[in-house]
Amino acid sequence: MARVLRLCCGTLVTVMALYVAACFALFPLLTRQPRPRIILADDDPILASFFDSGPSCAKSDGVVSSAGTCKTADKDFFFGLATAPAHVEDDLNDSWLEFAKGHDDVKPVRAWHNIPIPEERLRFWTDPKVEIELAREAGSTVFRLGVDWGRIVPEEPVNGISEVLDNEAVEHYKSILKMVHKHDMRVMLTLFHHSLPKWALLYGGWIDPRTVSYFADFARFCKEQFGEYVDYWITFNEPHIFVILTHCSGTWPPGNKPSTLASLLCFTPWGHYGQAMNAITHAHIAAFDALNEGEVKAVVGVAHHVGVIQPYGLLDLPIIYAARLLTEFHWIDDIQDHLDFCGINYYGKEVLSGAGLMLVPDEEYSEAGRGVYPDGLFQVLVAFYDRYRIRKPKLRYIITENGFADARDLIRRPYLLEHLLAVHAAIKQGVPVDGYLQWTISDNWEWADGYCPKFGLVDVDRGHNLTRVPRPSYYLYQQVSKSGVVTREQRDQEWKTLQEEVKKGGMRPFCRVVAQDKRMWAESLDTPVLRLIADKDWRFGKYTPPGFVVLAQRSIEVAGIMLKDIVRLLLGGQPVDVSLPPEIVSGEL
Repeated sequence: MARVLRLCCGTLVTVMALYVAACFALFPLLTRQPRPRIILADDDPILASFFDSGPSCAKSDGVVSSAGTCKTADKDFFFGLATAPAHVEDDLNDSWLEFAKGHDDVKPVRAWHNIPIPEERLRFWTDPKVEIELAREAGSTVFRLGVDWGRIVPEEPVNGISEVLDNEAVEHYKSILKMVHKHDMRVMLTLFHHSLPKWALLYGGWIDPRTVSYFADFARFCKEQFGEYVDYWITFNEPHIFVILTHCSGTWPPGNKPSTLASLLCFTPWGHYGQAMNAITHAHIAAFDALNEGEVKAVVGVAHHVGVIQPYGLLDLPIIYAARLLTEFHWIDDIQDHLDFCGINYYGKEVLSGAGLMLVPDEEYSEAGRGVYPDGLFQVLVAFYDRYRIRKPKLRYIITENGFADARDLIRRPYLLEHLLAVHAAIKQGVPVDGYLQWTISDNWEWADGYCPKFGLVDVDRGHNLTRVPRPSYYLYQQVSKSGVVTREQRDQEWKTLQEEVKKGGMRPFCRVVAQDKRMWAESLDTPVLRLIADKDWRFGKYTPPGFVVLAQRSIEVAGIMLKDIVRLLLGGQPVDVSLPPEIVSGEL
């Protein structure tokens, strides 16, 4: 018995020593980030000029899109705005509407039941002209929208799409696409944006092979029906986010909570994450081939979510490394030979810890809980370019989403400018970025967060017929989009305005639940709380990351948090007394 005990203790000590050694080894690898080589002069009035960059056509060999409008223009770089069906379309009986209504007093979508007529979203189906005109007046030359698969194909197409097709929906989508072109904007069309048809959810969605062939048929059908109006195609939007929240946590439609075993195995080769992502990979490749059938070739890409994941403490480095391996390059590696452009959806950073996702007091966050980190967008673009410039030298990049939830519109304005400076620095360093799309036009339904986070450049009065009121950030984006430049005066003025509010102790809404010990989880709030605006210089090129000593001190703090959790349980405390994700403490995971 003593020998067994010594063996166990020795093994534990060895494992801990190896883990600590891995942390030290990973520290320089994960904390060394590329810096822009171009430093602007202090007296330079123009900080970024976008209309003197390279060709904007995603097909670098000169092949035009099916709409024939992707040739190099006088203004090569484009600015645009982005949206999606589940966010904005009314008269849409999709899986999200069914999910939001809930059952047995369960309300899985926050800030929805306490909102006037939430199912109206933004009435983009019955009145698309409002959003389209706002986009055009903002100076957009590319409008990103989607088609809802379930609206066009309302029943499982066992015998083909033609048997179950909603022809009226197809014709109405055509009229919307024509309207975009009449407003002198190109169309970027998304085929799958976090919303599976209800009939696909019934049999398992992406873990069932039927969905792959159905999606390929859907892509082929969309090319036949909408191809003449589409300039850029996006097959999938952030699929790994969809798979994690749908198949691994069950926090998105249909809301089926996996068993404890299924949750633990989700990210293994035998789990649903790998199965679903493998199916989506095959579906993208099949869709890419379908969209390129015929003489006119399509410009096809994806919208890939890339956030910067940072460690809270030194001991979190192996976890960070594993998370990056899983989400950063893996999927693009698999589909790189079937891409004309890689869309980057970038919102900010997340600080991860063994004790959970941490809300760092002196960092700035959006209402949706994303840390503000403009340097990260530059780092992501350079990292992707360095990885694929040899393997896929003609691969182009587009910022397909970048935005900030901010009802007061104080932080969004410098956020916008600083991220554009990051994009410009990446371009000057050789990254072929063709355009930038801001998320989004007007405040809308933000998935399980409902209507709490305000991402719109335009405020929406939901109690008064969805009246739109453009915010100051709308006019700022309009200035940049039309001129193609970011000036020093703009940057200084917007930062000065924010700092004046900081000095006054200004507060702003925050929509995320924060548990004990600064741990923050995916659960949102029906009504936002107020949070101090952070006194932190997070501007591009000026952010100072925590050093080795700070990370080491935080690791001691996290160890203390986890020890307190264990003591609470040993002393008879309930799981709700422990700072864990709500899915765990409620027994749903």
